[in-house]
Amino acid sequence: MTVPTNEREEDAARRARPPQAGERRVYAAAAMLALLTTAVMVGKYLHHDWKDVPVWYDVGWRVLTNQALVGIASYRYPPTFAVLISPLCALPFGVFFFLWYGVNAVLFAVAVRQTARLVYPPKGVWQDSTIEGWSGFRPQVETTGPPLPWLAGLMVVIYAIDNLYLGQTNILVMVLVYGSFLYLLRNKEWLCGVPLGLSIAIKVFTVPLIAYLLYRRRWRAAASSVLSCAFFLLLFPAPFRGLDRNLQEVGLWGKRVVEPYLSKGKAGDWGQHALDFGNQSVQAVAHRYLTHVDANVAARRDKPMYVNFASLKESQVNRVVLAAFLALGLVFIAACGWKRPGTRDQEVVEYALAITLVLLASAIAWTYFFVMMLLPLAAAVRLAREGEGMTRGSRGALWAGMGIFATATLLLHIHYLRALGSVCLAAAVVYVALALAAWGMRAHLAGAPAPPAGPSFSGGSSGRQTPTTSPSQTAR
Repeated sequence: MTVPTNEREEDAARRARPPQAGERRVYAAAAMLALLTTAVMVGKYLHHDWKDVPVWYDVGWRVLTNQALVGIASYRYPPTFAVLISPLCALPFGVFFFLWYGVNAVLFAVAVRQTARLVYPPKGVWQDSTIEGWSGFRPQVETTGPPLPWLAGLMVVIYAIDNLYLGQTNILVMVLVYGSFLYLLRNKEWLCGVPLGLSIAIKVFTVPLIAYLLYRRRWRAAASSVLSCAFFLLLFPAPFRGLDRNLQEVGLWGKRVVEPYLSKGKAGDWGQHALDFGNQSVQAVAHRYLTHVDANVAARRDKPMYVNFASLKESQVNRVVLAAFLALGLVFIAACGWKRPGTRDQEVVEYALAITLVLLASAIAWTYFFVMMLLPLAAAVRLAREGEGMTRGSRGALWAGMGIFATATLLLHIHYLRALGSVCLAAAVVYVALALAAWGMRAHLAGAPAPPAGPSFSGGSSGRQTPTTSPSQTAR
């Protein structure tokens, strides 16, 4: 058998290999789900249940016809996204509706593939990691059963379908963020910042990921992210909008969305709607617990819904929220430490923790935002099944976290549970479980004996493989 020598050859070998029985079942289930979702989308279109798609069509058409983007109540994005989507808006609305649905469906499949590449390193390739200065060859290993990233995909498929039904942009943002992580994992820091900067220019809630890059002293990646974000915000729309008008529209967007959060801790101009049961951010859940606020705003029902057990002042609730953010940040630091991760698995777990933290700390985290839990859940599955240095307690915490998250997903239709923050709390449990796993991996690596010299990967009877260093690389 010829062993692939690079990642492209590995992909070709995978495509040439006949699908295994488990894979065929996964693909058949995915195809059936896609057909059912498409049928529902046809029904929604025929009944004029278009959700957010008319908003995108309107702003894209405004770009094409050189109209202003200000004053649109439902459009809270910078001009960047309107310019990106404007070529599709030259098509009739019906074509645009189904094309945008198809684009998002394909992007979700891309995100699953990206997750597989992040969580499971290519087999049969020479791996060169600049994290701790080691290289090694990983032999070809055949696996059985369905690919595990699809298990994580199953746990978030409801959130993906929610994005498809609403016509939202979070799957696009997820693909951009995961793409930036793939570049970072390969130590291509300048390229890493481009998709991350674009994701921020589309939906600003991913901006805390720059703080992670600074925390890990990835200076070039952080600089690239800032420069790319500035380019996509200020310069990219200029040829279509005019530089002065684009700067004005970006400034108005900043005053509407960013300034209220930075100055008062409020979710832009959402007002009371930001405290609806659909918002699963820590900030929204804390306000529902600690203030007498109606959690049924979005449903617009006659009967209000309250879940608070206290009635605090706004300033007091803000202090509680800041304390919660501090606690989450300290958990991250305690789990990951100050040194860069020593293995690929450690680095991917840090990405998973960073994504979960971004979702929890965002001012707005509607239920469909949690499609981005795809990578954290895939990392949890991988570690619980075959993670290096995992204790029985760590594995149990990971399985428990995944079980709680799956349960919260199955119970999404119970609005009272969502008002209590069921998805937020489930994601927090996954976050803590991943943090325990990261801490255990770091402790295991610190206590492991030094590997023998030589550019190879060694694996024990359990099939685990650990990197080894060569003397020349150690001298680095």
